[in-house]
Amino acid sequence: MATTSAQVQQLYVAYLGRAADKGGLDYWLGQLNAEPAQITLDQIRTNFVNEQPEYAAAYAGLSRVDTVTKIYNNLFGRAPDAGGLTYWTTGGGATVALDQLLVAFVNGASATDAQVVTNKVLVSEVYTSTAGANYAAADAKAIISGVNDTTQSVTDAVAKLSDGSLSGIAVPASVGLLKASVAADAAVSAYETTKAADLLAIEKQLATLSTTSAVIKDQTVTSTANSTYSDVNTELKADLADARAQASAGNVVGLDGKSTLTLTGEATVKAAALTAAADTLRLSDDKSVEKTGAYDTAAKALAAAKEPNAADVTQAKATLVAYANNPANATVWDTALSDAGVTKASPADVAADVDSLYTVLTTLGTSTTLINKVTADFAGVTAFTSFGSLAAQELTFVKATDAFNKADTALANQNGSTAASDWKAAYAADASVKLQVEASKALDAIEASYKAIDTAHTALTTAQTAAADKLAGTSLVALNTKAAPDTFVAGGTADKADVFYFTGGKVTTADGALTFETAKDSLYIGDGYTLNTTAKFDAATGTITGGQNGVKEVFFFKDGSNIKAVIEAADLGSSTFQATVANGTSNLDASASDQVSIITLTGITSVDQLSFANGVITAHA
Repeated sequence: MATTSAQVQQLYVAYLGRAADKGGLDYWLGQLNAEPAQITLDQIRTNFVNEQPEYAAAYAGLSRVDTVTKIYNNLFGRAPDAGGLTYWTTGGGATVALDQLLVAFVNGASATDAQVVTNKVLVSEVYTSTAGANYAAADAKAIISGVNDTTQSVTDAVAKLSDGSLSGIAVPASVGLLKASVAADAAVSAYETTKAADLLAIEKQLATLSTTSAVIKDQTVTSTANSTYSDVNTELKADLADARAQASAGNVVGLDGKSTLTLTGEATVKAAALTAAADTLRLSDDKSVEKTGAYDTAAKALAAAKEPNAADVTQAKATLVAYANNPANATVWDTALSDAGVTKASPADVAADVDSLYTVLTTLGTSTTLINKVTADFAGVTAFTSFGSLAAQELTFVKATDAFNKADTALANQNGSTAASDWKAAYAADASVKLQVEASKALDAIEASYKAIDTAHTALTTAQTAAADKLAGTSLVALNTKAAPDTFVAGGTADKADVFYFTGGKVTTADGALTFETAKDSLYIGDGYTLNTTAKFDAATGTITGGQNGVKEVFFFKDGSNIKAVIEAADLGSSTFQATVANGTSNLDASASDQVSIITLTGITSVDQLSFANGVITAHA
């Protein structure tokens, strides 16, 4: 699964305290997403910590305390609290390697801290994409230095792209907000794509726990590998809540909506009650220690013995019936029945014979010798495998039940006292809460895994919503719609500084005309574009020659009396480009298949009036 730029940006923010430079970001992403991948994200973390001169210069001579504090400040804009610092330096987290601290800190982040990280990474993404060749390390630090968990801090940081405080960068304010919104959308989309599988894995862990724990309500996984993040999240969130809320009733023990802390407290109380009951029982029964010991052993054995699923037994019997009905298996079948002491039903009824065989193999008094002999009769017979296994499981359960019943009978009230009954009640309560604590701790781990993903996702969607809200009321004018990205719909307002853009921040093949007012309007086409001023357009052939391979380009041409911007929707990979041939005449006209957007800039009379920088086309008089 592809690694996203936000994941790499996080490394720069955490370890170096700055936004990534475009060259570095592109290099690492190229290595990560190559086929096959040349490096892993974990290996990049190790590289940062052990091989990067910038890291060495920043952290040289720092103690573990200082290193933890520095990374905390880079990520969250604050020093760790006393308890956290102790944990990561001398406590349970002291052994976490430096290159893994980032992962540990982010996975354990509170909602506020997660929002800070998300906001810093978002601003970093915007800066890196905007700066390009104008990247400056001081600016890369400065632009995220004041970012915190608030929307305003992001707005203030993005505003630096427009106020002239950053070297070589000056875009319209609304373009900065647009870039932030596009980056936020991309971050949410990428995160959901990469984390859907992780949520599904957690859902499967929960389902497994529910089948092995007597306390957790059975959960069924309905999501698949093709399910969306939203679908898996909805299922997992509901199932986790259901598992925690399961109420105890009758013989069913649930967590009753309680936390591990609460259950641990209850366990302490009930353990003390059991001790007190045992002390009282000893006063009325001098054999109570031996009896309660036997009772405890039998109860634990019974708890460990699982009665076979009735549906599984039915299926296993049906499989053996089919085997027995095959004349070719008559010798083996007859021998096994004979050794088991089963007389065939009359009239013939193979199903009844199978039931009788199962009864023999699961009856308390049946000897091990007989069971082994019957099992040997079916050696190599796969139709008997499940049948024999389930019969052995049921016999274990029957024996454990018998042993418990005997221990229970032996531990009876003496001389009119209720001490034995009281001890049994205290024992059941103690055993029950111990099961609850064990199950709750297991569920805690699953809940923690989910919380780390959900907290980060909430931070991303919060940033996404805030970025979109900031666009409201700006002078942005979309050239197209999400529903019809290749259809030109732009309008614009006279005497207003409109900023035209492609929905989603990506150029499409939408063609059309704009009234483009000098010194007011601008056209944002996105990052990664190069202005080609040497290419030529031949109106006679409809071709553009001189385009460069490997880069996305924008061209300004005079076509008759019109000035047109030709913007590649993708790297065309050719130095000769056929613009379009419409109705037999070659010219720069609209075409749905030419892989460029051709925009007529009405009001512009000369190519010399146009300029291009930071992904923005502007015009002067």
